[in-house]
Amino acid sequence: MLGQGYVGLPLSIAMASSGHTVHAVDTNPRRYQSLVDCRSYIVDVSDVALHREAGARRFLPAPSLAEVPPVEAYVIATPTPLTDDRTPDLRYVDAALAQIARHARPGVLIVVESTVFPGAMRDHVAPTFERLSGLVSGVDVSLAYSPERVDPGRGLRLSEIPKLVAGLDEAADAAAAKLYETVFEQVVRVPSCEVAEFAKLYENTFRYLNIAFANELSRASRAINISFRDVVSAASSKPFGFMAFHHGPGVGGHCLPSNVHYLNHVLAAAGQPSELLAAATTINDSMPQYLVDRLAELLERRGKQLQGSTILLLGLAFKAGVSDSRNSPTYRIAELLVASGAKVKVADPWFDSDADTDLFTMVELNREECAATDAVLLVTDHDQIDYDLVLDAADLVLDSRGKLRRAEVEQL
Repeated sequence: MLGQGYVGLPLSIAMASSGHTVHAVDTNPRRYQSLVDCRSYIVDVSDVALHREAGARRFLPAPSLAEVPPVEAYVIATPTPLTDDRTPDLRYVDAALAQIARHARPGVLIVVESTVFPGAMRDHVAPTFERLSGLVSGVDVSLAYSPERVDPGRGLRLSEIPKLVAGLDEAADAAAAKLYETVFEQVVRVPSCEVAEFAKLYENTFRYLNIAFANELSRASRAINISFRDVVSAASSKPFGFMAFHHGPGVGGHCLPSNVHYLNHVLAAAGQPSELLAAATTINDSMPQYLVDRLAELLERRGKQLQGSTILLLGLAFKAGVSDSRNSPTYRIAELLVASGAKVKVADPWFDSDADTDLFTMVELNREECAATDAVLLVTDHDQIDYDLVLDAADLVLDSRGKLRRAEVEQL
């Protein structure tokens, strides 16, 4: 298993728990040492599970494939971020392919779990691997795609989530399905890698679009003095044809902010760019500025300005219950506040309080910090935050998540 992040580590443990011997490769020295010490850095994997599988010699951390003996299957679970111009960045997948190419023998199965764009397996992964290894897909090795479906912090057992599987040929399809059927309760074999690739992006852009819709309507709702959270709550009573989505400070994480661009990349290449996806991106990207404008408005009512104010942001993680800050709206909010002349502090129970950045200072949440700020802005609604302390000590609290539905709390 190449990559031991939010996708790779839970999958490694699930496979080890199913009886497989998993060589868990991660080139990050800190992650590798944590795995050796059986200290989990992923919310959905416990130290107990690491100790259990490592003790049984089913989970074997490695700093590179050079330390791994010959195996029957390679699984790639590396990040697939965006470039600076928001196009797909497959360099980590390519690096994993380069490692595998140096060690793979004929007969092996290679599965990509990382999110890619439709056609990437056939048009990019296979040619890249064949060029690097001299082995031919469908002849010497089997290449398959099985997109990850993880939702960190939700508490679902990975094996309970239906698993999509597709191979570049029938033999690869069968080999991948056989592997995953030993781990997952339901394996869904789809007609092609392109279908699996597209399905993954469709799942996430469905959510992204609906969040954008909620974000846009929340602004209109405020303009006509109606609580949009009350609207969503009322609509949620309908038992069919409705799914609740909520507005917030922006969209973060390792999937949603990038998947919309992965999908639009291939649509644009086919001459069919999506105006809807572009509009949704504009709306979601604008929410940090909208939130900062709302905060400025509230401060002005109290005779203050953002310039010279001290603002405490609650939450660095991109969602509640995790320690992952990738693409978190907090960074953009802090950037906008600093540009307006404010001093920014951030408190998050999932992060070390001494992890300072150029934008803000990390602090421990306490009464003194709350009382010393001009406003507290709830960005990430962790259950571990002492909200009673915040409400008691802070002069102004702005809630961007609908966590604190109280009269004394201002809402986004």
